[in-house]
Amino acid sequence: MSPLFRKSEKKIAEEAAAQAEIERLKTLSVEDLAVALLPGLGAVGANQGHSVRVQQLCNYLVRDFPGAGQVKALQLMARVGGALEKLEHAELVSSMSYERSPIWRITRLGDTTLAEGTIEQHVRKAG
Repeated sequence: MSPLFRKSEKKIAEEAAAQAEIERLKTLSVEDLAVALLPGLGAVGANQGHSVRVQQLCNYLVRDFPGAGQVKALQLMARVGGALEKLEHAELVSSMSYERSPIWRITRLGDTTLAEGTIEQHVRKAG
């Protein structure tokens, strides 16, 4: 490979760290991923409390890993979808269909739960 297109050691390390985080997130239970995901729908989340798509939430989960990039983050789409369904069952988020994919928004109960720090209790109680 041409030296012009070779990745730096730093870039390789960032990508490896991002992939390790993605693999870690994939191993979380649906409930644990839901708990980690709800802040991404809040006022300081992926879209500052406005409606978000699943892809934006995938990016939110790996925001601290510059090597993730948007394509790698999409490996989480199925798991994030399951976590969103869990949050919807707990009435912490709601969805609405827009074109072919749903958009998600935090509910009032979700905002309250986020502010109180009781996400896990609500998710687990919803079963």
